[in-house]
Amino acid sequence: MSEGQTAGRDDPKAERILTAAKSAFLEFGYAETSMDLVAQRAHASKTTLYKRFPSKEALFSACMKAECESRGAHFSAAALADQPVDVALRDIGMRLLDLLWSPEVFRLEQIVTGEAARFPEVASLFYQAGPEHVSAEIERYFEAALQAGKLAIANPRFAAEHFVASLRGARYCGLMSDQTQEEREAFVAQTVAMFLDGARPRA
Repeated sequence: MSEGQTAGRDDPKAERILTAAKSAFLEFGYAETSMDLVAQRAHASKTTLYKRFPSKEALFSACMKAECESRGAHFSAAALADQPVDVALRDIGMRLLDLLWSPEVFRLEQIVTGEAARFPEVASLFYQAGPEHVSAEIERYFEAALQAGKLAIANPRFAAEHFVASLRGARYCGLMSDQTQEEREAFVAQTVAMFLDGARPRA
């Protein structure tokens, strides 16, 4: 893992760079954001910038990872192992919903969609730093739950992607934009219950 992938939390200069970079990406998009612009906005030298983030691609990926982490999407499957399955999945579901409805992530996804034809690597970076990371962690949780006999699923990866898709669908249908926290929690609980109807072990 490169320094740019991990820099931020314990590095004030990297945090300042990430804040400036996110602001620039959100305002100008990927294509029009330059490393020079980020250095200027962060009040950092280009040497400082490139030492921590060796390319614009690495910087964009780090921004996405930082956003996911700030929204609680970088959770550990092991930390949920002792919880009942429905409780663990509601926890995961709320984290994912908070991420999906983040205005910053929504805008970043729009940027990725709009610029993917010219910069296909941006779509890959977005996917790896966000959806892929979340799906992989949910897959690990499902694998552990399967081994513990808490779930009966043939393909943990498929199940993880299906669970994520069921929550993502609410955003595209506009179901969550003006709902209260209680209504979002109820939506996640219903989604988890429906998912578990087909995933619990049968007697």
